[in-house]
Amino acid sequence: PRSTLFPYTTLFRSLGKDGVQALEVDAAGPELSTLVNELLHTCHGPRFTVSIETTKLSSDGKRQLEGCEVWVLDTVGGREGPVETFSGGERVLVGEAVSLALSVMACRRAGLERPTLVRDETGAALDPANGRAYVAMLRLAAEMVDADKVLFVSHSPELQELADARIVVAASGLSVE
Repeated sequence: PRSTLFPYTTLFRSLGKDGVQALEVDAAGPELSTLVNELLHTCHGPRFTVSIETTKLSSDGKRQLEGCEVWVLDTVGGREGPVETFSGGERVLVGEAVSLALSVMACRRAGLERPTLVRDETGAALDPANGRAYVAMLRLAAEMVDADKVLFVSHSPELQELADARIVVAASGLSVE
């Protein structure tokens, strides 16, 4: 006879990392890839195309394993590979697109109205051209979720100039511009 714990064991497995959670991650991959690419292509142009892979083959090639790999196609550089193989600035730009896309998905799924998006020095490693693309991505992500405002911290004068308003924190005190 089956144990009286059988229904609970089955429920535990179904709701665990190999059940519904894995299905949710797998289902999110295509939507996440689409949002990332919309952010990148609209704000940076078609150079980078991202694919979020939620499974990979085991080392022996016999089974699928859960994971989350960010693959990038660089049409200018003529290469494709995991995001870790790209330069620091390229990784930041792609990483921010992924992070903002995750924020958009979370806001949409939670039904948030007029959220505030916050970024803390995430564009610090970007040159001025990529910094402009970064701020454009912030604005597009805000538009996608109808955000009330976007707050971002930056030490870069180039990025600061792109803000609608600035709060300057200095040794002499606080000022609003």
